[in-house]
Amino acid sequence: MSILLGHRGLSARHLENSMEAFRGALAAGMDGFELDVQPTQDGVCHVLHDDDLARTARGAGILRKLKSAELSLLNNGEPVPRLVDVLGLPARLVNVELKGEPGWKQALAAVEASGALDRVLFSSFEHSEVLQLWSACHEARCGLLWEADEAADLDAETLAELPAGLTFHLPLSEVKARPGFWAPFASRLALWGMDRPSEAGVLGFEPAILITNGI
Repeated sequence: MSILLGHRGLSARHLENSMEAFRGALAAGMDGFELDVQPTQDGVCHVLHDDDLARTARGAGILRKLKSAELSLLNNGEPVPRLVDVLGLPARLVNVELKGEPGWKQALAAVEASGALDRVLFSSFEHSEVLQLWSACHEARCGLLWEADEAADLDAETLAELPAGLTFHLPLSEVKARPGFWAPFASRLALWGMDRPSEAGVLGFEPAILITNGI
């Protein structure tokens, strides 16, 4: 059975990347959640998707140019979560997506300080970030993210050149387009880009991880 993660928490019902959304995912029976992290100017690893606070918080400002104590509250009244706070929740698996670069050192330090290395999966569209982290800590679970157009160009030769053990984070649309190609990699697939896990039922195989907006 696939591990079920809420995309930025249970984002279909709650403000994305908020403690409310993460608790909501667990309350709905999900195994854990996916989230986005990046450091503030003073090196604190916070959970936020955008570079700027404006879309989901009550104030503006570039996260990396602000100190942790200067962050405005989220639109639901909560503080912008620190990664260490989120890792205190009883999730079976947390997919930590590294946003931009650099940032992997702060993320890894927060995970190690929380004693959560065994239940965290790091990923990023910036593959160099993931590979640097993995090189520094071989015990870390890591994966590479691809957008749909990039994923469509992947072939067996390219995947064979990647380190064994890395997970492949792909949009569901790409895997639906080539289910026969991706089926042998099922145990390494983390699929995103769906509102409900039932959308992956047409594949004919069970991916290791499904990352979904709702339940």
